[in-house]
Formats: sequence, C-alpha cells, structure tokens
Amino acid sequence: MYKHILIPTDGSTRSRVAAEHGIELAKSVGANVTALYVINEVVVASAVRQLGSNKEEVEEKLKTAGEKALAVVKKLCDDAGVSVDTLMRNGAPANTIIDVARTENSDLIVMGSHGESGVTKLLIGSVVQKVLYWAECPVLVVR
Repeated sequence: MYKHILIPTDGSTRSRVAAEHGIELAKSVGANVTALYVINEVVVASAVRQLGSNKEEVEEKLKTAGEKALAVVKKLCDDAGVSVDTLMRNGAPANTIIDVARTENSDLIVMGSHGESGVTKLLIGSVVQKVLYWAECPVLVVR
C-alpha cells in the first residue's frame, strides 16, 4: 500500500511518538522512510530581531537541534530494519513538508500534533492543519 513515508520531526516527544508509529507502519508494509527536519525561517528571523542574535548563530543552533532530532528517527529506523534517508531544509514548516512530500514521491506523511489552541492557533495556525489541507497524499496525525 505505502512505499514511501515522510516523517517530519521537530525533536519533540510528540514527533518521536509519531515517528515510532510511522516506522512501525513502514516496517509492516515494507516502505522506506524519509525523516525531515525544517529550520523554521520565522524562528530564525524572530530570534535575530528580538534577541539581537546573529543569523548564522541561530541557524547553526537550529541545525544542531535538527541533526539530533534526525539522529533519533534514524536510530529508530535502523533498530526496526527500515530504510531511511534524512533531510534538513530551511523554510516554512508546512510548505516545506508539503514540497518534500511531493518531490520525494511520498505516499503518506506521518506527523505528530502539538495541539495548539487559543490565540496561538488563531495567530499562526497549526502546521498539521496546513499540511492536512494542502498535502497531495494522505496524512496520518498521531496525538
């Protein structure tokens, strides 16, 4: 059924739980996995503007966080015997996830929900909501 599963991660507990589900599914159907970490442009710009940080320093810290998050998913895949590629991209998370799903020919996206609510959800929206709305393939949301 599924041949290529995209698993976006942000290093959080919820994205790890989603990765575990996605990897188990991949193992059961013989699918390959691509793990994706997105360096959020808005977070970089905000840190530079509000904290007076150097853009390169902020990006380097986020890159280090991304490498750690991707290493966790890679280890989970390796332990399960599932083939995995890792990608790191800069951009808006939802748009980048959708673009990578398309370019990597993913036939399923498995991602965790952080359950934003109230003002946060109203102001910035949910990455999951955007991916659910715009993705061209099925999306499995793990809570």
